[in-house]
Amino acid sequence: MKWLPTRKNKIEAFWKWFEENEETYFELAEENREELFEELQQKLQKVNKHLAFEFSAEPENGKREFIISADGIVEAFEAVFDLQETMPELDRFEIIAFRQPSVEEFSVHYGNRELTWEDVYYTALQDIEQEEVNMMLYIKGLTEENEEEIIPLVFILLDSVIGEYNMGVHLGRVEFHPFEAHPNARPLHTLKEFFPVESI
Repeated sequence: MKWLPTRKNKIEAFWKWFEENEETYFELAEENREELFEELQQKLQKVNKHLAFEFSAEPENGKREFIISADGIVEAFEAVFDLQETMPELDRFEIIAFRQPSVEEFSVHYGNRELTWEDVYYTALQDIEQEEVNMMLYIKGLTEENEEEIIPLVFILLDSVIGEYNMGVHLGRVEFHPFEAHPNARPLHTLKEFFPVESI
């Protein structure tokens, strides 16, 4: 019978491999960066096929940020927690679970159009019992013709405001509407008030 490693074994194997290659990923030479990232992605996806990652562009205080993401797939959240809880002491990296809220204005592009936090307004209702926030979004430029293109980008904007964990766990029902001067609508960046400062 072929032996199949458990997820615990896969996680231990991943961290052992990463420790052995920590210096290489910290230096991140330009000439083989793409190859290194591809190998890291393959190693992560042996733990869970949905896992993704991001590195900070520049080291800070001698460390580079290594963000491990479930790529928005709630079923993969447990794998992210497992990796975070079992990570070794690393000299060169700070491990961060899930994509965190952006501290700066964020934008996405489609065609020749830019969509920013300022293009989306909301009204929200907090469901204390379910620990969820339900909302209606009012989006500038949204039409029936372009909604299939714009709505996925709005989810990216939401992710940048409240972070991946809150998106997966505490965001409830969302409705999308063309922008209108709703008397109680607020700009998207204020949505952070409904969620923890830290995603996790």
